Amino acid sequence: MRRSFLTLLVFAFSSGVAMAEPTFVERLEGSAAACSLTGGTLSVEAFLARRDFGERSAKYKAAIAKAYKSSEECVDSGKPKIKPYVKSEIEKYPPLKPAITEAYAAWLGYMDWLSTPRDYGDESVEKTTYEAAINRLKAEIDVM
Repeated sequence: MRRSFLTLLVFAFSSGVAMAEPTFVERLEGSAAACSLTGGTLSVEAFLARRDFGERSAKYKAAIAKAYKSSEECVDSGKPKIKPYVKSEIEKYPPLKPAITEAYAAWLGYMDWLSTPRDYGDESVEKTTYEAAINRLKAEIDVM
């Protein structure tokens, strides 16, 4: 009986946590991370194909074409999904409009940079700008 109650309690708690709606910042970070992972993974596959079969091989050309196509598709599908959340967030928190707009603009720039495959750990001005804008938005939220 005690074990069943504990199991039920753990299940109920974990189900409630799993169903929490992601925040605006989490949505931005999640979509950028997904596209970064897509591009990074496929970039590694292309690198391995080049290493194993050569730069002129059909396998390398197919892998690099897939990497570019998938990276671009990830970004192109991710951008429209965030736009309604930007408007909604501004409507909910009008004083945060400048920080939300800055974070969104930086996210768009970073996503454009991610539209071509990148190696894991690649740094760029776009990524740094995006991270700084997200930090400013988080700080604005914290002091509200």
